[in-house]
Amino acid sequence: MSRSTRRIEPLTLLIGVSMTIGYGTLYYPFAILGPEIARSQGWSTGFVFGVFSVALLTSAVTASLVGRAMDRFGARPIMVAGSCLAALTLFNLSLVQSMAGFALAMLLIEFSARMVQYETGFAALTAIHGRHARRHIAHVTLVAGFASTVFWPLIHWLLGYMDWRGVCLVLAATNLLIALPIHALIPRAPKYAADLEAAAQPVRDPGLLQPGNRTPAFLFMALAFAGGSFLMSAVHTSFFLILDEMGRGAALAALAGAVIGPMQVAARLIEMLTGERVASSVVGVISSVALLLGLSCLVAGLWLDGDLIVIAFAISFGIGQGLNFIARAILPARLFGTIGYGAVTGNLATIRLFAMAGAPVCTALAISHAGIGATFALLVLMAVVGVSASWALCVIERRAATTVTVAAAA
Repeated sequence: MSRSTRRIEPLTLLIGVSMTIGYGTLYYPFAILGPEIARSQGWSTGFVFGVFSVALLTSAVTASLVGRAMDRFGARPIMVAGSCLAALTLFNLSLVQSMAGFALAMLLIEFSARMVQYETGFAALTAIHGRHARRHIAHVTLVAGFASTVFWPLIHWLLGYMDWRGVCLVLAATNLLIALPIHALIPRAPKYAADLEAAAQPVRDPGLLQPGNRTPAFLFMALAFAGGSFLMSAVHTSFFLILDEMGRGAALAALAGAVIGPMQVAARLIEMLTGERVASSVVGVISSVALLLGLSCLVAGLWLDGDLIVIAFAISFGIGQGLNFIARAILPARLFGTIGYGAVTGNLATIRLFAMAGAPVCTALAISHAGIGATFALLVLMAVVGVSASWALCVIERRAATTVTVAAAA
């Protein structure tokens, strides 16, 4: 392993910090702030989290628009605007008094999230580094994997000194004072054709698949990414309820949740150290299989006593979750190329976010109306779909790589 593989470049590290802020201020806070908002305003927690799910669902519509804007204008203006909008919408959230105002604030927050989270960060790195972006993407996910580790304790600590409105103001200031300057450092997109050609030539990658032969790969990629996002969203929102249905305590759920975070970071560290020796599609297969294996451990917990089987779930699921984000970044560039990367990932994100938004509702309905057995059947089915789609992508990449190698040798 070369020294360049171990070293994180300053801008890559900074983008990792900004992604940590993007998730730590616009996604993770509502697990803690949601009940605080409901109690303070006299609203039901069902309403608060229902609005969050609807906002996440509607943001799926804007994902493809943000992706196309990234391709047209470059990463810097989109991410700079996203930081400004994030600060403004969090400030607006701190002022809301009505249900309608809260719903509007959450819609705007989810829109700003699309502009400052992984899809835009990955597009920025791909625009800067092209075919060499994989290592930088791994570095960014390694840093941003600590978003919940940093912001959940921080928010809990802040709530000891101020109410939820004050916390929203602190989160807004974090976007304005830290994330915004980082995004302003991202290189601008070339304005002129000659500049574009000169900038893109060293890193341009047309991808393994020709434009007219990409539909099957796109469909399998959408299935794989949507399946993974469905599982992660379902587990994140319903894990305490699932373990309660299994007869396990909240303390075990908290311990397992604490294991998932470090395991996803460990998986990303290993991926970073292996570099490009593992094919992009193989990363996706490992991720999907690890998610399925983790769920299998959880299902086994219906019959096996003890805490170790739940911890085994957390280890495997954390590995799958950690690699899932990397696969989402590197597979589109590998198969479809770096040109139009923003539009492709935006379209994939639209499908993925619909699955992500629907998972909490489907899981809650399955638990309440069909029981834990049917809930596990649903989750395992989604995991099997993800594994199957990932395996199909592995076959597609291998065949395409062989075709390109033969054509180059001819």
